[in-house]
Amino acid sequence: MAQYKDLNEFLAKHQTQQGAVATHTRIPDKELNIHGGSFVISKEELPIFNKLYCEAVFVHKKKEYLTEKQLELDGPICVDFDFRYSIDVEKRQHTGENIQDMVLLYLEELKSLYTFTDEPFDIFVFEKPNVNRVVEKQLTKDGIHMMICIKSDHILQIMLREKILMKLPDIWDLPLTNSWDSVLDDGISKGVTNWQLYGSRKPGNEAYEMTRSYQIKLDKSDNEFMMNERPLTTFNAKQDFFKVSVKNDSNPGFEKNPGILGDYKKRTELKTHKMKRPISRTKVNLLLLTDDTSDGGSDESISLNDINSHERLDRAMNHILSQLKPEEYYVKETHQYTQILPEKYYEPGSHLLNRQVAFALKRTDDRLFLSWIMLRSKATDFDFNEIPNMYNQWKKYFNNYTSGPGVTRNSILFWAKQDAFEEYQNVKMTTINHFMDIAIMSGAEWDIAQVMKQMFKDKYVCVSFTQKQGSWYVFKNHRWEPDKGISLRMAISSEMYMLFSKRYEDMSCEFHKYESTDTRAEMIRKKLNCISVIMAKLKKTADKNNIVRESMELFFDSDFVKNMDTNKQLLCFNNGVVDFKQKVFRDGYPQDYITKSTNIDYIEAGDIKDKNSIQDVVGFMEKLFPIPDLNRYMWDHLASTLIGTNRNQTFNIYHGSGSNGKSMLISFMALVLGDYKGTVPITLVTEKRNSIGGTSSEVMQLKGIRYAVMQEPSKGVKLNEGIMKELTGGDPLQARALYSESEVFDPQFKLCVCTNNLFDIDSNDDGTWRRVRKCDFLSKFVDPGQENNHETPYVFLKDKSLEEKLPVLAPIFASMLVKRAFETDGIVLDCEIVLAASNKYRKGQDHIAAFVSEKIEVTGINGDRIKKTMLMDEFKEWFEQEQGRNRKMPKGQELYDYMDKKFGSHTQTGWKGVKLIYPVDVDANEDDS
Repeated sequence: MAQYKDLNEFLAKHQTQQGAVATHTRIPDKELNIHGGSFVISKEELPIFNKLYCEAVFVHKKKEYLTEKQLELDGPICVDFDFRYSIDVEKRQHTGENIQDMVLLYLEELKSLYTFTDEPFDIFVFEKPNVNRVVEKQLTKDGIHMMICIKSDHILQIMLREKILMKLPDIWDLPLTNSWDSVLDDGISKGVTNWQLYGSRKPGNEAYEMTRSYQIKLDKSDNEFMMNERPLTTFNAKQDFFKVSVKNDSNPGFEKNPGILGDYKKRTELKTHKMKRPISRTKVNLLLLTDDTSDGGSDESISLNDINSHERLDRAMNHILSQLKPEEYYVKETHQYTQILPEKYYEPGSHLLNRQVAFALKRTDDRLFLSWIMLRSKATDFDFNEIPNMYNQWKKYFNNYTSGPGVTRNSILFWAKQDAFEEYQNVKMTTINHFMDIAIMSGAEWDIAQVMKQMFKDKYVCVSFTQKQGSWYVFKNHRWEPDKGISLRMAISSEMYMLFSKRYEDMSCEFHKYESTDTRAEMIRKKLNCISVIMAKLKKTADKNNIVRESMELFFDSDFVKNMDTNKQLLCFNNGVVDFKQKVFRDGYPQDYITKSTNIDYIEAGDIKDKNSIQDVVGFMEKLFPIPDLNRYMWDHLASTLIGTNRNQTFNIYHGSGSNGKSMLISFMALVLGDYKGTVPITLVTEKRNSIGGTSSEVMQLKGIRYAVMQEPSKGVKLNEGIMKELTGGDPLQARALYSESEVFDPQFKLCVCTNNLFDIDSNDDGTWRRVRKCDFLSKFVDPGQENNHETPYVFLKDKSLEEKLPVLAPIFASMLVKRAFETDGIVLDCEIVLAASNKYRKGQDHIAAFVSEKIEVTGINGDRIKKTMLMDEFKEWFEQEQGRNRKMPKGQELYDYMDKKFGSHTQTGWKGVKLIYPVDVDANEDDS
C-alpha cells in the first residue's frame, strides 16, 4: 500500500479508461465543488482501496461520495426504501417496530426462495440521522438501506422484491405520497443501480448510519428463524467494512428452493433474450403495429419528439385507434373510459392514482401509452417536452408483473363508474351499440353473446365449464354470489330483449322517413328482420341455452377461484365492506373478489342508538372473563379474528368445565362472522401430516375463513404438533376438494378449540409451546336456586333468554370488534394469566421434568451415581405407571440431554451427586424390627 499516499491518489490512478466498465463512481456536484469520477478497481486491489477509504472516512472523518457497482452473482441482497412525504412532515414516520416487522417479512419470504441450513448470516440496517425536507420541491424524504448477507443473484432479488411488494402495505401504514412500487427501488434489485458505500453520502446530504445489526440462524426443530439483535458497538467500521460492501462474495450461500426452479429458469431465459436485443440510440419513436404487411402495409412509427400540441396528440391517438382489428375493440373502449376520469386522476398531486391508471393501461395493451399521455395532458402543469421521458418510464417501470393483482382495465372501468357515472354510462352504451351492430349483421349466437358480455361484464363471471350451463357467480349485495345461470337467463329474456326492442323501435321510426323505393329503406328493412329474429331467439329456451353456452367463454375468469376471498384486510357485511387497511366502511367492489359475508348489517360505532345493547355486550364479556387482563386479552383476540392476517401465530384453547359460557361465546361469534366462521373436525390436528394437502374438504373449506373452531377432543387425544404449526404459522396450505384441482392458499384463520379435555402434547420444543395459548373460562353459570358448590368465586345466574338476544346483539358486537381491530390492527398482546396457564399446561405435559422431580434426589455425594441403564429402566417403569402402555414414551436421548443440562454432563460411570428414589419397602422394614 506504500505506493499510494491516500485515497485521492489511489482513485486518480484508477480512473476508467475508454471501453472499460466502472466498478466505482463518485457523485459530482458543481455547486458544492465536488468533482465526480468513475473508477476501475480490481478484486485483488479491493483490500488496498478499502483500507485507504476507511482511513479517510472513519479515521480522518472526511466526506466521501462514492458508489460501487453490484456483483452479478454471489453478492449480498441489497434493499433501498425511498420514502416521500408531504412537506409538513418534519419527523421520521417509521419506527423500530416497523423495521423489525420488515425484517421478519423478508425472512419469511426468503424461505420460499432458498433452502436454508442452520449456518448463521448477518442482516444490517442503515438510516440517516434525520429526514430530508426539500422545500423547493415541497416534499420530505426519508429512507432505509438494508443488506442481507447471503449469496444471491439479481433474478432472485427481483423475485424477492415482487413478493415483498405484495405484503409490505399490510405491515406498514405510512402517510406516503409515492407508490409502494417506487418506494422499493427496483434498480437496486435488478443490479443496474450502484450502491452507496457505507460512510459515503450524496452531495449536500447526511450519510446513512448503521442502526440495526442482526445475526440470523434457522432453528431446524421448527424451521423458524432465530433473530439475535447485536449491540452496534460489536461492528468496527474499519475492521468489518468489507462485510457491508456489495463486493463481498464470501457470504454464506444456500440452495434455491426446488419450488421456484421453474419460474427462475423462465426468468433467466427471458433476461438472456432481452440482453440480445439491440438498443436504439436514436430519437424516441413509438412503434405502431398496423395491418398485415402482406397487403403492402408496414409497421409505422410516430416520433414522440414531434408531439408538441394537443392537436398532434389527438391525431397520433386516432391513428392508433383506426388501425385496431375488430377483435381489439376493447383497446378503444379502455381508452374512452380513461379519458372520462376526473381531475383527481391527472392534476398535480394525483401521482399515486395516475400511476395506477398507467399500470392498468400497460397491462391492457402497450399501444395505450398515448391514452395515458392524453389523460396527463389535461393537467395544468403538463409539459409536452416530457413525453419521451414518460415513454422511457412506461417501458422501464410499468411492467405487467409489478402492479399486483387486480389492477387491470376492469379497474379503469370501475374508477370511471365510481367517479364519472354519467359519462361511464355513455361509453358503455357506445360499446353495447357497437356490438349490437355486429350481432344484427350476423344474427349468430356468438355475436349475441358478445352483446350480453358488454351489458353484464361487471355483474357476472363464469368460473367453470364442467356443468352444461357452466358455473356462474353474480355480483350483488357487495359480493359475488353463486348463480346457476337462472338470473342470467332471465336477463336475456328481459333486459337484453328490451335493448333490441328499443333498437327495433328506433329503426322503425327511421324506416318510415324514407320512400319504399329508397335503397336506405331497404337496408333498414333487412336490419329490422334480423332484429326480429334475434328478439325471437331471446325468448326461446333452446336459443337461450346456446347463447349462454357461447357466453361461458366470454365471461370466463381463470383466476377468479384463485382470487376468491384472498384479501385479508376486507370483511363483507350485508350493507358493505369493512377495509381494515384503510380503516373505512365502503361499498364492495367486483375486484375485491369477495364471496363470503357476515350475513349481518354493519353499524358504525357512532351510529349505535341503543346504548343498552352496548352495555349488554360489555356485561356478557365481563361475566365470561371477569379478570380485567383476561377480559382485555379476549377482546383483542376476538377482534383479531376479523382480520385475515396472522401476526400472532397462536393456537387458542378455550378450556373449562361445563356451564362456563364457551359454547355461548362460539355461538355469538358465529352470528358475528357468518360465512367467515368455520367448524372443523378435531382430526385436522390429530391425524398424520400426509392428510394435509390431500383430497381434504376439511382443509379446503378453510380458505377465506377467519375463525376456525374445532370440535372437542376426547380425553387422551394426542396433538400433531407439526400440523398445528403448519396451520398457525401462516405458510400457504395446499388442499384439494373432491373432484377439483389442487389449490394453494394463504390461511387467514385464527385456530381455536373449545374443550374440557386438554390435548396430550409430546413435544416440548419452543416452536410448539410459543403458539399455545390456554384461555381458561373461570366463570360458572347456574340456575336460580341451584346450590353453589363450585370452587370459582365467579358464579353468575343463567340468562335463559340470552340465546334469543344474541342475534339482535350480533351487529352491536361486530361493530365493537371492528372498532377494536381498527385500534389494534389485529395484534394481540399477551397477558400474564394466559401465559401462566399455558406454562402450567406445558409443565404438566413435560414428563421428563416430572420424572426427574419425583424420582431423582440431589445428594452432592460423589459416590452417589446414576448410570444410563438404571435411569432408563426406572423411567420406563414410571412412565407406564403414570401414562399407561398406549402413550408414546419420550426418546432416551431426550432424557439424557435433560439430565446433562440439569446435573452436568455424564461420564462413563453416570451422573455424579444424584441418586434414584425407590419406593419404601414397608414389609422389609417390619421384618427388620
